[in-house]
Amino acid sequence: MSPAQGLTGVLIAALVAVSLAACDKLPGQGPKLPFDKDRLEAALDPTVGGPDTCVVLKDVASGKELYRYGAESACNRPLAPCATFQAPMTVIGLSDGKVTPGETWKWDGKTQPYKLWEHDQDMASAWRSGAGWWFQKLATDIGPERFKAALKSFDYGQPVGRPDAFWMGPAAGGGLFVSTRTQADFMRDLARGKLDAKPDAQAQVMELMTDTTRGQTKLYDLGASCPSIADSSRDVSWWLARLQSPFSDYILALSIESNRPLSGLEIRNRMLPILSANGLLPVG
Repeated sequence: MSPAQGLTGVLIAALVAVSLAACDKLPGQGPKLPFDKDRLEAALDPTVGGPDTCVVLKDVASGKELYRYGAESACNRPLAPCATFQAPMTVIGLSDGKVTPGETWKWDGKTQPYKLWEHDQDMASAWRSGAGWWFQKLATDIGPERFKAALKSFDYGQPVGRPDAFWMGPAAGGGLFVSTRTQADFMRDLARGKLDAKPDAQAQVMELMTDTTRGQTKLYDLGASCPSIADSSRDVSWWLARLQSPFSDYILALSIESNRPLSGLEIRNRMLPILSANGLLPVG
């Protein structure tokens, strides 16, 4: 073998090694995926897992689905979005000028399910407390026709049912249904400011979802649950999250349909240790 042939062989071997390594890297990024899929799955199984659970993890930049837990049928199943709908609703309301960040709306004095709701609310306090009456008022102000056009542009279903509760499932007179993948796609569009809405409205809603910062990773999230069928014998629970750092940007959408509902807060408290143990979120 000549020296030139030997050098050629070395170069070919190096190129093959680089190509193989690149197969295990995120699109447009240097480092490999920061988790072992089998290990992540083993952690999800006893914590949030089951036949009616779906977890979708997407890369914000590329849109690539990096990981899926659960069957295709679970991830594509139409489910009521419950109070996670406050994200698209607030984007529409802000974009259309139906609400402004500093505006306070008066509580009408009627008894509410939670004392925390029984006072005047601005947008930030309504988000913190989940004040149902505030979002019902916003939905009424936006109106069904505007929702139809906006949700169609978001690829987020249609506002079928009660004008002030169509997102809360059949037991509340609602008929809006979205899949876990739809939620993940919406969150990615929101994170990138790519919805058919004013950019500042999208940025403001993203900031409303701000949870915590660990190291260089910022967590945004939103959780909710509500009955998924008309007789209220089963519930859907949601947790939507964005994990953003200078090195990576992921969207996670999780749904569980069962007769043992978990609140969004309960799912969050179960998921954060799993994310930390699998390298997706620094330990806090």
